[in-house]
Amino acid sequence: MSATVAIVTGGTGAIGAAICARLQAEGMRVVAADRDPRPTPAGQHYIACDMTDPTSIEALLTAAARLGPIGCIVAAHGILLETPAGGADLSAVSRILDVNLKSVAYLCDLSKRFVTAPASIVLISSWTAFAGRIRNGYGYQAAKAGLESLTRVFAVAYGPDGVRVNAVAPGFMAEPMKGVGAQMRARQGGMNGVIAGAPLRRLVDGVDVANAVAFLCSAQASAITGVVLPVDAGYRAL
Repeated sequence: MSATVAIVTGGTGAIGAAICARLQAEGMRVVAADRDPRPTPAGQHYIACDMTDPTSIEALLTAAARLGPIGCIVAAHGILLETPAGGADLSAVSRILDVNLKSVAYLCDLSKRFVTAPASIVLISSWTAFAGRIRNGYGYQAAKAGLESLTRVFAVAYGPDGVRVNAVAPGFMAEPMKGVGAQMRARQGGMNGVIAGAPLRRLVDGVDVANAVAFLCSAQASAITGVVLPVDAGYRAL
């Protein structure tokens, strides 16, 4: 029998690569989907994909299905742009919603025809979806809040067919997001400031997120669907 295929979008990024490694260690045949063709570890498959293009997503799913039954899909792609309330570049808002929300909706919608039950879809949200005090990032936060809504909607829609849909919401990462991540982190007090603000007094790394994803994709989570699992050192509890 062919090994279960796991697709990880944003698979060459920091979080995505950690998820790919963890799912590969679980014995899955991993497809790292991304626009950035960084070298992938031995045993993984890289497939170029523009997540904002439904045709490209369908081509990704078709190619992955040729490798075996798709049992796990993880949406780990995303971008961060500055969008200050009352003064945002509205093209940046549109771009964030396209990449971080609309493309995830496309992926969830198209996946139904390709997954083999029992299957798991895991979306990567953010603790900031639950917060109003993060300055200059309302587009990102709104997209992640919408993603959490998608989690619930698709969990209810796909549950009867044996497909579970959950989300993981990381907190402040040890490695800030590319682009404006470092300067936005500085506004939150820098590394020391965000560590001091976390109940566990630590940052989150890719392995923390990958472990949560692997659990949600496993048979141990067979009765769990429609949840958002915070992996945030306690920030969502504040």
